[in-house]
Amino acid sequence: MKVAEFLAGLGEDTVFTKFQLFEGVPGVAQVDRRMRDLRELGWQIDNYKTDPRLQPDQYRLTAIGTRIDLGEQPKEAPRYRIPAARRREAIERAFHQCQTCGARAGEPYPDSDQTAVLSVRLIDPTPPIDNELGNLSVECQQCIAGIRSGGTASSPKPDAVLTRTLSLSGREEKRRLYRLMQSGRPERDEVDLIFADWLRLGRDDRVDVMLKLAGALIQED
Repeated sequence: MKVAEFLAGLGEDTVFTKFQLFEGVPGVAQVDRRMRDLRELGWQIDNYKTDPRLQPDQYRLTAIGTRIDLGEQPKEAPRYRIPAARRREAIERAFHQCQTCGARAGEPYPDSDQTAVLSVRLIDPTPPIDNELGNLSVECQQCIAGIRSGGTASSPKPDAVLTRTLSLSGREEKRRLYRLMQSGRPERDEVDLIFADWLRLGRDDRVDVMLKLAGALIQED
C-alpha cells in the first residue's frame, strides 16, 4: 500500500530511479518486488527492457492502476499487454513470419481469402509476467485459433513433443529440427517462397504463370 501511495504521488508519465523508490518508501522489505506486484493490479511501470529510452536504474510510471492505498478493490486481473516495442522486436526476430506455420505477414492463405496477420503472445502468461523474447511467440491468426492444428488451440505437452522428436526416423530430420529450434523460425526453401509470391498475383496472372510452368514441365519430359 505504501508503494502505491508513493507512486501515485509521483503521477503518471513520471520517471524515477530505484534509489528514489527506496528513499520514498523506507522500511518496506523488497520494495522493488512490491512495486512489480502492482502490475497485476493495472499499474503500468516500464523499465529499460520495455522502454529503451530508460536507463537500467530508471522506471516510468505510465499508468496508475487500482489504488489499493485508498481502499480500492481490484475488479479482476487485467490482461497484460506486451509493449509495442517488444512486439516489434519479436516479429523482427521471427523475420515477419508465423513461427508455427511459416506464413509471412500479409501473405494470402491458400485455403481462404484471408491474409496472414501476425500477433505476439506470451508462451507462459503466469505472473509475474516475463516479456523477454524467449517467452514470446509470433503466430498468425489461423494458428492462434487452432485452425491449422485440428481445431484446438490447447498447448502441447513437453513430453509429447519430446517423444515425437526422438521418434523421427532419420538423423538428418533430427538435425534439421535442431536447426529450426535454434533459429526459432520455419525453414522455407525457394519453392515455398515462389509459391508465396505466386499467391499474391491476381487471379488471371496466377493462371498464366501456372500454365506456363505446365508447358515447361511438358517440354522437360
